[in-house]
Amino acid sequence: MDVSVGSELGIWQRYNSDAHASESIAPNVTFLGVADGFGAMVGGASAAVLALGAVRDYVRRRQRLGAFGPRVSPSGVRSLLLGALDYANARLYAQSGSHEDFVAGGTSLTAVLLVGHHAFVGHVGDARAYLSRLGRLEPLTVDDAVFTDAVASAKSPLPSRPRPRSLLWRSLGTQAKLEASIADIELLAGDQLVLCTDGVHRCVSPAEMNEALAAGDSASEVAARLFTLARTRGNLDNATLIVGRELLVPTLFPASRTRSEGSFRSAVALFMLVCAAVFLGFFVYRASTFDPSAATETYAGEHH
Repeated sequence: MDVSVGSELGIWQRYNSDAHASESIAPNVTFLGVADGFGAMVGGASAAVLALGAVRDYVRRRQRLGAFGPRVSPSGVRSLLLGALDYANARLYAQSGSHEDFVAGGTSLTAVLLVGHHAFVGHVGDARAYLSRLGRLEPLTVDDAVFTDAVASAKSPLPSRPRPRSLLWRSLGTQAKLEASIADIELLAGDQLVLCTDGVHRCVSPAEMNEALAAGDSASEVAARLFTLARTRGNLDNATLIVGRELLVPTLFPASRTRSEGSFRSAVALFMLVCAAVFLGFFVYRASTFDPSAATETYAGEHH
């Protein structure tokens, strides 16, 4: 399996509220996901990172309990993915401080479980998934939005002013109960997947995505073409993208780190390094101030 993952800041954005994940859960199971968070969370955490991490952790736990064994069924995987989204929604809703009269924060999220020859797509919000098959690009999701902005015009490469984003009527973490959309697609040889947040699909049309998929020799080359297009159009929002090719070829690849996860691990490593430096400095100080003659006199006096 050939997978490329990337994320870029929009020109009007100070920080990246998107998140992405890609990893092999088991030899026949691959998890891919993108999320686009909004609003404020308790403690300043990213809604997208929290939600996507919760979905992935739920799938991991079920895998350890044998959920993807030889008798796994499509209905069982659909139920598992729906349970993962319900679990993530409950956690996010509890941590955001939202209630019936107030929404503090939430996220759009689209996750794909590749299990054998099937792709199971869970979707909430306006992050999208597309399937390229036999030269045609078909959407696998429908935006949960009151309105959707048109794709930026290709005639003007200059950045435009920020446009109001679509008003979501369904998102993760903004309501106590959630009914997510689940789709099941049987994969064929040559199929390709694209997952993206609105920073990509507002700037790049499906036809242009299809052209990039047809022209690119690898997933990373396709992703680079799409990011270049979004950047040229004046990408206003954060843009996150996953391109998957050779989907029927099982490949073990390590979990990708989100920006927040990488920052946390770096902070832990820095803290441990500082602690080690303080301990070493204290040891050197004690060694430099130790007077052997005083210790000898004290011992001699006690012995006498």
